[in-house]
Order: sequence, then structure tokens, then C-alpha cells
Amino acid sequence: MASLERQFAVGISGLAGASLLAGAVMRFTGRRERARRFMLHERPDGSLIEVAVDIPPKARRIVLLDNGMGMPHEYWDWVCGALPADMGYVRFNAPGYGLSTPTTQYGLERHFALLQELRETYAAGLPLVLAGHSLGGYLVAAYASLHPGAAEGVSAVVMVDATDVAHLRSSRRSEVDRWSQQSMIMEQVYALAGLSAFRPALNKNKTYRPDINRSSTAFLAEPRTWALAYRDYRDAMTYPALTALDVPLSVVTAENNHGDNAAHHAVQAKMAALSKSSRHQIIDGADHESLLTVQAHAEKVAEVIAGDPPTERTGSERRQSAGDRPAAKTAAGAKRS
Repeated sequence: MASLERQFAVGISGLAGASLLAGAVMRFTGRRERARRFMLHERPDGSLIEVAVDIPPKARRIVLLDNGMGMPHEYWDWVCGALPADMGYVRFNAPGYGLSTPTTQYGLERHFALLQELRETYAAGLPLVLAGHSLGGYLVAAYASLHPGAAEGVSAVVMVDATDVAHLRSSRRSEVDRWSQQSMIMEQVYALAGLSAFRPALNKNKTYRPDINRSSTAFLAEPRTWALAYRDYRDAMTYPALTALDVPLSVVTAENNHGDNAAHHAVQAKMAALSKSSRHQIIDGADHESLLTVQAHAEKVAEVIAGDPPTERTGSERRQSAGDRPAAKTAAGAKRS
């Protein structure tokens, strides 16, 4: 019996050791691949921000892309690949995520300062579209609405299944809130134990190219990713609700929500009322994550980003499925390879 117990203990220790080693190897190779593939933007204080920048020589406009909470910037990869040839992009990981230097200072104003800095560095006076997914959708709209002078030169804001912070705040201490916090804590535990190397929490269907699948999985295997996501989730509870947006606005909504679809669509439609020039578009068959991770859905998001901004409030939803024709014209039909 004692021999059996020893064998069991040795087996468990071996599995634990293998899991820890697999997690460490994945994190190491992920960081090395990031360092090889992505740029580092140096800030005035000497800290670094991981960025991916592509501005064609004949670019006539730029889109600045803000990620969802705890998401790597390569989640925009399908969207970026579908942008027209006259549109450049800038995407980034906020401080602490990926290769970006961690900081103890965070919050809405700090994020606004980062957006302003990236804009001034890379947009070079070109017309700017601000696009964000999930909490990133709120952040770009809040920047255009609340940061002094930010709306000048912004041709449009695109909120992709964006977080409504008032709705988020109302969920405090609810079952959804408790589940969200517990899941982020558990994901941090899985990452510390190396289990994230075997069970990536997101992009379960591996819908990106192999290199993007590898880097995003390694990103989610970082315990720090989940610790920061938990911090950002709690911090978002303190953000002010948006009341008005003085630039054209497009709201893109996933048809399928994990909870009540009708309630989700109503919250999203409320966002479209922030601007006097707005549209609300629902992508059929998409859920919150697959809007970016499934190529057909991401191409619809790219069409909205690159299309002509709305000139008046549409007052109704427009639904699109992957087989629909583009809802808006793009200024150079060629897409990136």
C-alpha cells in the first residue's frame, strides 16, 4: 500500500513538474517570438510599449486599435489584414501586457495619455479612426469624448461589442460579477501552474494563423495577464458613463451573447445614441470573441472601420451575415495579403 502511495505521489509530482515546465517554456518562447515580430515604442519616461504598426507609403488615414480587457493586440490580426491599401493601423499592448513595461500607475487618464502619445507619434496628422473591442471600445470613445482636444482630427469612432460601464457597474455583486472575478483569479492560478499551456482560455478553436495562435496562447499563459485583467475589471467599475460623442460613431454588435441577446442589443443600441451621426450594425452568427477571431466576422468589422462614417443617426439596426455585401464603400478596394 505504501508503495502504491509512493508511486501515486511520484506520478502527481511528475505531472506537476511537467505542467510547470511546459508553462515556463511557452512563456519564454512566446516572449522571444514577440520580441522578434513586434516593435517597442519608447515613452518619454523610458518605459516601453509593445506595438504593431503598418502605415503604407500612400496611406490617407490611420486606425488606432484598442484591445479588449486582457487581450493581446494580435487579436486584431484578421481585421488588419482586411483593411484597404490606403489605411494604416497602429495596435498596442497596454503597460504590463505582453512586452510592455509594467507600471504601478494606471487608470483612465493614464490610458488617454498613452492613446494621445501613440497618435502623435504614428498618425502624423492623417485623419484618424479610433476603434476598440469590448472595454477598448469604451476607452476609445471616452478618449474622444473626455480628453481635451482629442476629437479634433478624429474622423470616426468604432465601438466593437463595447463595454457599457454603467451596465457593468450595475452588475456589481451579482452572480455575473462574482463569476467574472472568480474566473480571472482561476485563470491566473492555471497560468501559474502551467495549465494554460494545455487549455488556452480563449480562441479555443484556433482560428488564426499558426503564428498568431502561438503568440496569443503564450500571452494567456502569463499569470500577469490575468492579474492585470482583474485589476482593469475592478478599475472599470469606477469609469464615468459616456453622455455624448461629438464625432461620427459606428456601433458593431455580436448577435449572440452569453446572456440575454435582446438585453445585450438594447445596451449596444443605447451606445449608438451617444452621437448625432451614428449607425448600429449587428453581425449575425457572431459572439463577443468571434467578432475578431473568426475571419468572416472580422472582415465585416474591417468594412465598418474603413467605410464612410455615418452622416446622421440611422435610428435602426442593420444586420449583416458573412455572406452579405459590404455595408459601406472602402476607398481602395485592395486588401492586405
